[in-house]
Amino acid sequence: MPRVADHAQRRRQVVEATMRVMAARGMEGATVAEVAAEAGVSVGLVQRYFPSKDEMLLVTFEFLGAQLVERLKKAWEAGGPVRERLRRCLLELLALDDERIAEIRVYQVFCGRAVSNPALRRVQVALYSAARADLAAAIAQAQAAGEVAADRDPDEEAALLWTLVDGVALHGCADPDGLPPAMAERLVDRQLHRLFG
Repeated sequence: MPRVADHAQRRRQVVEATMRVMAARGMEGATVAEVAAEAGVSVGLVQRYFPSKDEMLLVTFEFLGAQLVERLKKAWEAGGPVRERLRRCLLELLALDDERIAEIRVYQVFCGRAVSNPALRRVQVALYSAARADLAAAIAQAQAAGEVAADRDPDEEAALLWTLVDGVALHGCADPDGLPPAMAERLVDRQLHRLFG
């Protein structure tokens, strides 16, 4: 009886290999041949699931976003006051360990490529919009619970938090000596203290 391939698993295997290659060697290193070698599969199998490099990259960027959303959901659902939940989520976005550093490197590569690639830019804008909307909803929830002053604008505060964390993540990954993890955490805490009091 012939074996039935798990197509979703195969696609994920290729996408995860693409992320590893990009984290180590950037966009230029993410050739179909390099990704196939990293995944331990043939070039033909990669091309079967992803007819073009652009499609492989697009699906990889979407996967990166979905993986991040899932991790943030778990951090939020761990419970506690809004400030505590928000802090856990924001720290998930920082370059605090090898896994997150690799993820941020891949994210940086995609952001650079999104400047001239409309499909990647749509994914990037969707990620940014969702992040700001989720942050604004959390801040509004904190206002309803009396944790944040009612005169704060949730959309502006969300944009400020997102911009801070995105910048701290990028700088912490690029220059870990100049912006070490402990300082990155302090910057997040300082902003949360300003917001929550």
